Amino acid sequence: MERATYLVLAYIIIWAGFAGYLTWLSGRQRQTTRRLEELTAQVRQQEVQS
Repeated sequence: MERATYLVLAYIIIWAGFAGYLTWLSGRQRQTTRRLEELTAQVRQQEVQS
């Protein structure tokens, strides 16, 4: 293969990894947001009961 082919393959691998990382990070953010909303609801419920 030519050097340009290796360069293109390297860029594809790097961008695919970057896209995968951003997808994973987005999922973690959604989980964190969901958990924060659950905790906020629990605190409000405890405040009402007290």
